[in-house]
Amino acid sequence: MEREGLSLNRYKFFLHQTRCLLPSAGQLLNLFKVGLSYFLSEVSGRSFIWGYPFVLMVEPTNLCNLHCPLCPFASQRNRLPRGKMDVEQLRRVLDQMRGQIKFLLLWNRGEPFMNEDLAEMIREAKKRGIFVQTSTNGHFLSGPQVAEAVVESGLDELIVSVDGITQQSYSRYRKGGDVEKVFRGVETLVKAKRRKGSDTPVITFQFLVMKHNEHEIGDLKRVARRLGADRILLKTVRVGSLRQAEEFLPPRADFSRYTVVHSTNGKSELQLKLKRQSCRRLWYSTVVNWDGEVLPCCFDEKGQYTMGNIFTQQFGVIWRGRRYQKFRSQLLKSRYAFPMCQNCTEGIEKLYISDIWIS
Repeated sequence: MEREGLSLNRYKFFLHQTRCLLPSAGQLLNLFKVGLSYFLSEVSGRSFIWGYPFVLMVEPTNLCNLHCPLCPFASQRNRLPRGKMDVEQLRRVLDQMRGQIKFLLLWNRGEPFMNEDLAEMIREAKKRGIFVQTSTNGHFLSGPQVAEAVVESGLDELIVSVDGITQQSYSRYRKGGDVEKVFRGVETLVKAKRRKGSDTPVITFQFLVMKHNEHEIGDLKRVARRLGADRILLKTVRVGSLRQAEEFLPPRADFSRYTVVHSTNGKSELQLKLKRQSCRRLWYSTVVNWDGEVLPCCFDEKGQYTMGNIFTQQFGVIWRGRRYQKFRSQLLKSRYAFPMCQNCTEGIEKLYISDIWIS
């Protein structure tokens, strides 16, 4: 990944992130246990697990206002139960993590800001010294009260999906979205930060580079600077078929996470460009959905590999349980043991194309 911009924003964010992620003695011991577990598991081919995860993804809600064509969850949204996690439930989740969580990702399959308790959930995590990041399509930021609540919550980083700078290119992927509304929301949030004299949340524009928007990258930098964003992440797009690849993948090979492989029988298939086959996620992170279901990874969009429910079971029992351990053991044998792992970003060569900081 290319990195651009030796900006003051990058320097301040680095210092802030370092302070937030600095581990205590107990957390250092936990990191050692997790690292040793993974090392021994890789060497022996048998799953060992000590310690607790230090990265946690929590899904505030699986509701969403958009219908993006490459979203694996969009097509099933009407077939799965929908709902929201409340603040008390988040407290119960964090309480069971034994104070080991350093990094909280507050999103998964839905739009986090469709949960009215989101700011309070962030505050709850910040009380515990956790670095908190959330990701949004940006359609719920334009209200001044929402913007003020986000800044006051202590949120560390807000990723805003901006996959086009004109309505025509934006709506090609963000179906049902309004790019000008997103821009107004960002402006409102920037004003709230300035009123409060706050450097956080760092506002990151995430731009999925696709065939129809690749030409807008240069102008995106200008728009981000005008609106007051701090950072731009150019990200490769995930597709699930050759048809989707034909429609969405940019022609530049260095802008894609895939190669097209042609077999002797005349068929073609997509393959991820991998730099390593192994998966570390099952040792250092876990996912909790809005209803308490514990999943091994965010790529289990259908909830096929539920490890247990944190609202009815102790997390330690789930984390070290037979089901989780069996899953880890199978994955040690082959990255392709489970369909959900075949398009996962773990170990790929190029998830992000460029990381650009705005001066």
